[in-house]
Amino acid sequence: MLASSKLPSEERPTKYTASGFRAAREAAAMTVDEVAALCGYSRGVILGIENGGTYHTLTISRAASVIPNHNLSLIRDE
Repeated sequence: MLASSKLPSEERPTKYTASGFRAAREAAAMTVDEVAALCGYSRGVILGIENGGTYHTLTISRAASVIPNHNLSLIRDE
């Protein structure tokens, strides 16, 4: 299997931003560090998601999955 960066652009995994991620985290009364610890990502990745960085949909899904009552369709912008 090729690394995604080696694939032709039309075959690369889709990346998204997650503008609603911070609101979902705050609504669940969770800190950045709590989300990072529970999903296994660094604090920097969580902050990157919250600050509009583009991430693979699986990264956003994994981070959002630890937020109680999250709704990924409201978190992820396409």
